[in-house]
Amino acid sequence: MAGELIWSRTALEDIEGIASSIGRDSFVHARRFVEKVLEEADRVLEQPTIHHPVAQPDRGGPSLRGLYGHRLLFERQGEDLHLLGVIHG
Repeated sequence: MAGELIWSRTALEDIEGIASSIGRDSFVHARRFVEKVLEEADRVLEQPTIHHPVAQPDRGGPSLRGLYGHRLLFERQGEDLHLLGVIHG
């Protein structure tokens, strides 16, 4: 059984800021970005070893997953996945 996906306030603010920036040029692309972030977070929660992380989650500490020029910063705590932030680059 999979754990819970827990979003930090910082991660939500990051996504909002990135989507706002993208939305200046295209509302459709901004919405698509947010949808992809949500899908990727669910994918990592369900199958954390499918994607190749930049940092290995089993070494302790946060891990990164790439997504369209952005990185999802997360940390697993037991069965739960904590999304800590979304960064550019």
